[in-house]
Amino acid sequence: MLKQAVKGIAVLLLLGAAAGCSFGDIGYDDITGYSEAAKAKTLYTQLDSGHIRVVDNSTGEVTEEFTFMYRSDGNLMYSYMGSDGEKVRWEFHNGSEINSRENGETEWEFIEPSSEDYYVYTRTDRHPYTAEGVIAVNAYAITDSKVEEADGGVKATFYYDASLLAASLSDMGSLDSFESTIWLNAEGYCYRLDQLAVFDGGENVSDFSMFIDMMNEVRSLTRPETE
Repeated sequence: MLKQAVKGIAVLLLLGAAAGCSFGDIGYDDITGYSEAAKAKTLYTQLDSGHIRVVDNSTGEVTEEFTFMYRSDGNLMYSYMGSDGEKVRWEFHNGSEINSRENGETEWEFIEPSSEDYYVYTRTDRHPYTAEGVIAVNAYAITDSKVEEADGGVKATFYYDASLLAASLSDMGSLDSFESTIWLNAEGYCYRLDQLAVFDGGENVSDFSMFIDMMNEVRSLTRPETE
């Protein structure tokens, strides 16, 4: 069984946190496919709007969903759903007011600008899911890679040194291997990212896919209806 400690985008972002780490004597340009991934990171942060969906491939369940757009004043609007397999949390931010709710709750919680818990995101003060780290491919710990043509764009697979990532994923078990695959369209935008991690001699597997669509196509956002 897949350990429920795995958390969709939280895992996908793990390599994003390593962006500042050194890759030793090997330059980023020497890693096949990395320059394309780096371009995709930049392109993602330039989007005015978009939609992310994270799927646990072991169950087929959508574990996280994030839709965003920037208002004319630069404030970020977003709608978020996250599930850990037991609880589901929703969050909606209209750029001025935050609404949140968990399953089992009957009412939405409102966080207004006057509250000490209030926050707002912009292009300079970014929400983590609008930052470069969403495209979680970094030169740190990569040992090999390959690039193939796919649907008019490219598909790049990166293989990592598990020993350098083991500490960060230790709560999920003993890491045996880690690889990620990124799909880029003809314009260089990332529309899919997979991460596959094997733990404890193959006993536990983390297998997630993140899909990015509706790029610059979201025109409005409303608070999601929940049960």
